[in-house]
Formats: sequence, C-alpha cells, structure tokens
Amino acid sequence: MEARTLTLWLWWIGMLAQAPPEEPTPPPAPPAPKVFRASDRVRPQCPVRLGGVYTLGLGEGGAREESAALGSKLSADNQQWLAANCDVIALNAVNLTPETFPAITKAQPLFTPLLLLSASALFEPPEVRGNVGGWKPEMMAWTLRDGSGNPIPHPVKGGHWMDCGNADWAAHWRERAAALVRQYGAQGVVATQLPLSNLYVGGDLEKYRTAEDFTQATADWLRAVHSPQRFLLIPSARGFDSVAGHPTLPTPLGTEREHLSGRLWDDYFRLMDGAWNPEWVCSYRDLAPLPEEAWTIALEAADRAGEAGQVFIAAAAYHNDAELEYALASYLLVVHNQGRCVFQPMPLLPEERLDLGLSLGALRQQVEAKSAYFNAPLGQPIQERHLVPAEGGQVWRRAFEKGVVYVNSSEKRGCSILFGSDMERVTGAKTRKVDLPPQSGAILLYPAAR
Repeated sequence: MEARTLTLWLWWIGMLAQAPPEEPTPPPAPPAPKVFRASDRVRPQCPVRLGGVYTLGLGEGGAREESAALGSKLSADNQQWLAANCDVIALNAVNLTPETFPAITKAQPLFTPLLLLSASALFEPPEVRGNVGGWKPEMMAWTLRDGSGNPIPHPVKGGHWMDCGNADWAAHWRERAAALVRQYGAQGVVATQLPLSNLYVGGDLEKYRTAEDFTQATADWLRAVHSPQRFLLIPSARGFDSVAGHPTLPTPLGTEREHLSGRLWDDYFRLMDGAWNPEWVCSYRDLAPLPEEAWTIALEAADRAGEAGQVFIAAAAYHNDAELEYALASYLLVVHNQGRCVFQPMPLLPEERLDLGLSLGALRQQVEAKSAYFNAPLGQPIQERHLVPAEGGQVWRRAFEKGVVYVNSSEKRGCSILFGSDMERVTGAKTRKVDLPPQSGAILLYPAAR
C-alpha cells in the first residue's frame, strides 16, 4: 500500500513538471474613450447655447432702455423669446414678477432662471436693482469702513456698502437670497460686486489693504453664503484668474486643469456652482482679445464648469464678424453637451455704450443679424479639443457631427489649413483653405450639412 501511494505521488509530481507554465497576466486594458453624454438643449440643432446677465432692453422701451434702473418689467415678447432661445438668464428682481420665471420654465423646462444680486450693497428701499433687502438701522455696524473707521458712502441714496468679511452680513445675505429665489421661482443667483472685483469702494479701507486681504474676504464670503441645497451660487469671476498667493487644495478628481492650479479659480472651485465671466476671451473694457495665457485660463475655466455640470456664462466682446467667429469658435472648443455653459455676446458697436452686451434687445438683434454664426448647425461634438499641425504652427481643432472648428490662439503667428475637399464657411462660401491670422477662429461645415 505504501509502495503504491509512493508511486502515485511520483506520477503526480512528474505531471506537474510537464504542465505548461501559467499564462502571464495580460496588461491592463487601455482606458475607454470618453463618452460624450448628450443632453437636450433649447436649440437642439446648434451647439451654441445662448444666455447671460441682462439689465438693459428688457421692457417695451427698446434695446437701450435702462430697464434695471427704471424697474421695467420683462415684456411678454421678450419672455417668449427667452423661452425659445436661451438656456441660462440672470435678471434683476425689479424686472420680474413672481410669475415670470415659472411661466418661462413651464414653456421651456430646460431653462435655468437666475436672479442678479449684489454681494456687497444693501439698500433701504427694497425695490432697488440687485438688492437683497431687509435693511435695519442696527446693520450699520456691518458696513464697510474706510481707514478712519467711517462708513464708505454709497452713490445711491439709501444705499450702503456692506463688509463681506462680516459674518452677520453674510448670514443675512444667504437667507435673503434663498427667500428671493423661492419668491421668484429662480434656481440660483449671479452675485456681483464681490470684494475682489468691487471697483466702487476706493482703496482706503479699514480692514482690507492688500490683494491677499481682498482674496481672503471673497473666499470667506463665498464659503459663508454657499448653500447648494437651497440655491445655485454663480459669482462674477473678475479677478479669478489671479494667482492665489498661497497653496491651493487639489480639486475633486477629474476637475484638475493645468493652468487653473494655484489660481483663484482653484481656490474658489468648491465654494461656487459656476461663474459669470464678463470678460471671457475678449474684454469689453480693454477692447482687445486676451493674451494667449489668459485665453487658455478662460477656456479651462469654462471647460471645467461645463464638464462638472455647472453654470458658466461666457461673455465675450467683439467689433466685427471675424472677432465674433474667434469668440464663438473658442466657445465651441469647450462647450459640453451635459453642461450649462452659455455664450453671451458683447458687441462693441460704433457710438454705442461699451456694455451694450447687457441688453436683451441687443442680444436679439445680434442673433438675428448674425444668424449664420449663432445658428451654425454643427450638431453634437464628437471629440475634445486638441492641437493639430498647420502651415505656420499649430492650431486648436474640434470635430462635430456636421463640421469642425479651428482656433489660432497665438498673439504673433498666423497659420493656414488646407483641405482635401470643399468645406463651407458659415457665410456659405466654399473653400479648400482657411487662413487664421493671430487670435482668430473658423467655424466650418461639411457641404452636405445644411
């Protein structure tokens, strides 16, 4: 019995010795390509989502009506146009009734209504644009003070500049903003005049002397008022491209962007639900396109917000069709199907005010006059933006179902792109070559796309 058992063991060991070696562990599979999730848009055939912040041209008085200052209510015609054409709109409460936004969202469930509120101004009369209301005399202790300890005077009678670093003011603002959102059927607020960007209070302040003081005051205010379960907080982003001046925490996984790291965009990312950038790609105050580095930061901020499903209002200025095409092509490089990133045109027209882009009437005029640009039927994007070689250097490219966009963001060099077959400009002209001067873009359609 023992001999037989020994024989069986020897046989088994011999079989193991002849067995083929184990297969090596296969290398990990490459990551699956990113899937673009399509979502409904107000204008489904066009990837340009319209929207913005509007204080002019809202009532019956035409595109130049000072609607917010006059308290003009949004006209019925403008209300219908918003429902048919815009994804995100921010208006002052003085231009609304409690029924206005609910009526628009009933007609267009994809619409995102926002209230426009000042972060640092409080007015004794409740019916003032940007006012959260609720003034009481004891709130004088919350006001912003100059170097001598006196309240900073406000240019509007009954107005007060409030100290955003004051916890009581921040708590009051948060509760009042939530109440106004409920009252007017909004989804959130666009907050303006943050400490970082309030240009009206002067430089002689008691508590705020350095850039770091203003940066910290803005962060403290955002942290105190951010209440995502109650309303979306969309701050005006002037100055957010500045270097933070201190190490910034890593952003949530998947939201990292190379050129936003160490800047206020990263510092404030967890404290907001998007942003309004009133000088995106091209500033209406500087009357010129942003330098390439600033352009890159602007695109990454919009790209990240859109991918995260946040609200982002990209307001870009332009003098002519070429500058408009550059701004729109830049926007099309980063717009996401699932996001609420919208484009606000800021036309710079001869003998017109620089902030004409804040007029809803002017928006309607621009969309109608330049329909070929705003309504280009590109369909869904099918890839992310990427650099490609061209004659003279590299340019940015992104393909869509029915066309393609190119952007030359360089401030110095021009480039040219050759095509093997006809492409169509948004104007209808057919071409096999596109010249891209410095800081220019091109929106092209395949000939069968129209």
